[in-house]
Amino acid sequence: MIATVGLPLALCPQIVRAETSSPSTPAQYESAVRFGLPALFTGYRTTCASQLDADGYTAVNADRLTEKFSDGADAHWPAAKSVLFTLGGEHGVEHEMLSEIPDDALKPFVYALLEQIAATEIKPDNCADVERGLELLDPLPADNIAGLIGFIMELTGKDDAGAAQTLGGN
Repeated sequence: MIATVGLPLALCPQIVRAETSSPSTPAQYESAVRFGLPALFTGYRTTCASQLDADGYTAVNADRLTEKFSDGADAHWPAAKSVLFTLGGEHGVEHEMLSEIPDDALKPFVYALLEQIAATEIKPDNCADVERGLELLDPLPADNIAGLIGFIMELTGKDDAGAAQTLGGN
C-alpha cells in the first residue's frame, strides 16, 4: 500500500517507522529525505528496471529525475547527518564513532546505504505502483516532495505513538 504513495515513501520504510522518541524534527527528516532522494531513486531503478516498460515514465524521465533529485541535495547533508546520528544511536551505533568519520568518507557510505535500502526494500511487484506515485509527485519540486514526506512522517509518528499508548506502551 505504501508503494502507491510514491518513490520516497516506498523507499524510506525505516525512516517512516522511526522511533517517536527521536529528537529529530520533521524539518530535519525533510532535509534528510531531500539529501537521500538521488540515492533512493538510483536504488529504485536498480530494482525496477527489468519490471517496468522500456518506454514507461521512469525510463523516459530517468535522466531528468536524476538531475532533479541531485540538484541541491548536498546542501541537506548536515540535517541528514544529524538524523543519521539520532537513528544510529537508537540502533546501537555510537555517536562518537560516527562523528570521527570525515564527511567526505561518511557521505558516500550513507549514499550507498540508502541506495541499497531502496534496492532491497522495494518489491518487484510494487515497481509499477511506485512508478505511478512518482509520476504523480513529479510536478512538485524536489524540496516539496521531501516536505510532503516529512509531513507524512510526522503524522505517522503521531499515529505510532497513539497506537503504542493504546496497546499499553509508552
